[in-house]
Amino acid sequence: MHNRHPTETATNSGTSLGFTLIEMVVTLVIIGVIGAVTISRFAGSDSFTAYILRDQIISLSRNAQQSSLGRPDVTLLVRPSLDGETVKITTATSGSPILSISLDIDAVTISGDVNETESCATEPASPSLTTITNAAPFTLNYGELGDLEPSGFGAGTAVTSGVRICLNSRAEDSVCISPSGFAYAGDCDV
Repeated sequence: MHNRHPTETATNSGTSLGFTLIEMVVTLVIIGVIGAVTISRFAGSDSFTAYILRDQIISLSRNAQQSSLGRPDVTLLVRPSLDGETVKITTATSGSPILSISLDIDAVTISGDVNETESCATEPASPSLTTITNAAPFTLNYGELGDLEPSGFGAGTAVTSGVRICLNSRAEDSVCISPSGFAYAGDCDV
């Protein structure tokens, strides 16, 4: 007769209760892959268009700011195409392009203004918020120190509070550029 310790339990059948760590990890990986495929089917590529456009505007405005250090007359130009299907973002110095990119803007509305710092998501929209079109492109001028000089929709407005570019009137899709020329995502927090 075999004496067992009182806390031991007998498992004569050799089966265990529960799952092994490997089984749980494999199950979670399979669920993750299925979830990622399913979400991408429902979300579609156009839901990311505003994020891509926002990031490209930030990237090229930072390029313009860096390019302006020590040289005058550097601009950032945001100009949608006539049909509104694409937008061209260009940094230039004295009219010569430094860097340019064209993006599809599937159903993204682009608007902006100078020295208005309220949220892009504010309802009703600010009266100074102007839709950016081919006929009314958005132009920013950078000074020799990388700061913003009089800019806007051709009005030559001095930048005192910042510049905002709103995409689809959503705060998380917006771009703010401070008077010192630094661009960042989100509402202007002046």
